[in-house]
Amino acid sequence: MAMAGTGLGALLFVWAIGALLGGTDTPSVHGTAQHVLLATTRPSSPPPAGKLPIRGGATSSARPSATTPPPTTTTTTTVVTTTSPPPPGPCPDGVMKLTVTSAQPSYAVGQRPSLMLHITNGGPVACTRDVSRQYRSILVLSADGTARLWSSSDCYSVTTNEVHLLQPGQTLSYGVTWAGRTSAPGCPGRRTTVPAGTYQLVGQLGSLTGPPATITLT
Repeated sequence: MAMAGTGLGALLFVWAIGALLGGTDTPSVHGTAQHVLLATTRPSSPPPAGKLPIRGGATSSARPSATTPPPTTTTTTTVVTTTSPPPPGPCPDGVMKLTVTSAQPSYAVGQRPSLMLHITNGGPVACTRDVSRQYRSILVLSADGTARLWSSSDCYSVTTNEVHLLQPGQTLSYGVTWAGRTSAPGCPGRRTTVPAGTYQLVGQLGSLTGPPATITLT
């Protein structure tokens, strides 16, 4: 008992000395490590029986709806092939019309009559015709048409190249002056004045000859 009382008395003495010195409530313990509170993770509660946990969210992805394709438009292209018409062919003699006119119906002997040759396409379609100077001419014949007195080609030897496209009804006209004298192929030097009278005027184009017209010399 004496030892217990001695121990208790020593403890009280130490407490009293600590109170007088202003110590803390609990004595500091040296040599122990400091503790730092770290984040903690609560253990998850086990899922109810018969159910499995849903991961990645509670919503389920819906199936994509089928996309209706746009309507298909079919375009039909019609190719029209056009054929160019063939080029016009030569004018046959059967469609050509030749006429001769004079500026006056009568002339005095010694005057120079002004004559005109007209070449017309009398057919229904366009055609081409060579009307070069060497093919066309005007003739002066006797009143009965049996004697050849003059031709516009006898003393004119110029050669040309005149192929024309003639539309239906189109006319080409060529003028010439007659000196009122006779002539012959090759234009010989001897030529005489045609006396007064009535004469025929005839147009020619190659081998084609038109109907006669009349001219009077007084």
